[in-house]
Amino acid sequence: MKYLVKLRYYPGDALQAIREEDLQALAAKWSLAVGLESIEGEVTPKGEKTLDKDLETISQTVISLETDSEDVLKNSLRDVIRTYRSPRTVFSLWGSNQEGEKVAWRIIEELDGWW
Repeated sequence: MKYLVKLRYYPGDALQAIREEDLQALAAKWSLAVGLESIEGEVTPKGEKTLDKDLETISQTVISLETDSEDVLKNSLRDVIRTYRSPRTVFSLWGSNQEGEKVAWRIIEELDGWW
């Protein structure tokens, strides 16, 4: 079974800067595919415009985890959440597949909860 989890961190969500080299170390440790995407939204002098914007266009950092092993996914999620904490909104798993989202919910609740 293929598991895909996308963790969406909005500005100020993560406890520390999310770095490519840290995620590559995670990928090597657990033998899974890890991706990092930084999205910059439309920022004005008054702040970011988010009203009527697609979720994928709002400023955020997206960590993607992909593996065929549920145990590998669980362990890698634990490492990510212990390092950065869980994402803070109900849209934080948008783009995950159903199998990955179920596992992510369980690990998030186990370690950190949503709020």
